[in-house]
Amino acid sequence: MQRLVLSELSVSGDTETSTGLAQVQRAVQASQRCLVITGAGISVSSGIPDFRSPTGLFHQLKQKYPSSVTNGRDLFDATLFHDASMVNVFYSFMGELRTLIDRATCTPTHAFIKQLDEHGKLLRCYTQNIDSLEKRVGLETAFVQDEDAVDSADSASKRRKQTMDKKFTRAVQLHGDLDTLICTICHTKCPFSHKLALEFREGTPPPCPRCKEIEVIRGIVGKRSQTTGVLRPDIVLYNEMHPQGELIGSLNEYDLKRRPDLLIVIGTSLKIPGIKRMIREMSRCVHDSAQRTQRAGAGKVIFINRDEPPRGWDDVFDYFIEGDADHAVNLLPIHGDKVALNDGESSSAESGQDPMSITRICNPVMSIDRICNPPVDHVPRAKSTAKKPKSLPSILPPARVSGLRKRGSGKPPARKITSMMKVVKSSIAKPKIPDVLRRSQRTRQRPPTASPLPS
Repeated sequence: MQRLVLSELSVSGDTETSTGLAQVQRAVQASQRCLVITGAGISVSSGIPDFRSPTGLFHQLKQKYPSSVTNGRDLFDATLFHDASMVNVFYSFMGELRTLIDRATCTPTHAFIKQLDEHGKLLRCYTQNIDSLEKRVGLETAFVQDEDAVDSADSASKRRKQTMDKKFTRAVQLHGDLDTLICTICHTKCPFSHKLALEFREGTPPPCPRCKEIEVIRGIVGKRSQTTGVLRPDIVLYNEMHPQGELIGSLNEYDLKRRPDLLIVIGTSLKIPGIKRMIREMSRCVHDSAQRTQRAGAGKVIFINRDEPPRGWDDVFDYFIEGDADHAVNLLPIHGDKVALNDGESSSAESGQDPMSITRICNPVMSIDRICNPPVDHVPRAKSTAKKPKSLPSILPPARVSGLRKRGSGKPPARKITSMMKVVKSSIAKPKIPDVLRRSQRTRQRPPTASPLPS
């Protein structure tokens, strides 16, 4: 893993960082199937703090609630709902976080990911953030095109077809988002409005409106009351299963089969086991890319973060860019001078290579210019209009013909008669005659003997 420090770029005479950065730029420009994994570090410049830095959310929660929160991670654990004091702190913090998200704006890193998608280079983006800034920048985060028709029985077949379109989702939210709330009993979803955010900041969980409506109807009918659910953020906490875990797994498997040639990991501390496993699987797939892709400069794994990665990642990442994520992506142009796909480092213009040759290597489909103005070596021959005489069937040699006649005219060889066939044949040809009849036949057929008496 080569380390590139952005703050050292301004230092005179630092050619190692400049050379490494040029290789990273070449990898981004040559890539055609890029995967991106993002963390909370890409949203810091928008006003949303990260989690594990000295000024992150975990440290702020410990200072703000010293009596209730001993570890900031405990506030994002599913077991917090067993403690009433932790529930109040959780809802209050979620209300404040929702207010920060409403004020946040998209960062240059989000714009960089969107540009990758617009230029057809992005396979998919996997984000750990719950701020939904990927959706604001224009990346589709839904799994189906019509999520409102999920409960409709008539649209079951249509929903099945939409789920099979694995290219529809452009950004996968691995931990959910704060745009919606979900009921703890009936699982009804509703938007996280500003009014509900104010109720959250008071520390009291709001009741589910659908459960309240059902409770009123049951009271009118005369049925007994049931438990009424409360609304909670539609996010995935620690020690909690993702409701769309199987679908996300199928999307990940589908992306690996498409053979990505570049992986960019931005703004994550590499602490969550699921993310660590995903990054290692994707990096192996990228490093096993085609030989032509590696010669073009792609087939690399890039890690961009303020802090160094933990131990054990040297064989996973090819480049570690230490610094601000927005500053780093500004140095990575998606399209620049055409990169030659041969072993040389020069571009097509400098090497004197035909620019159409690069297009033919990248895209096997023949271009219009090549069809209208083909090279001299590949000019198709004109078809002759003269009709060729029909050729007579070739005469076989006499030996061959005689051999055919000999085989065709002769009788088929006699079958070898086995002992069992003899028995069957004899039983059919000569039926068995009883002994009594056989003696009588012999007496009838015996000629008369001469009498010994004289006549």
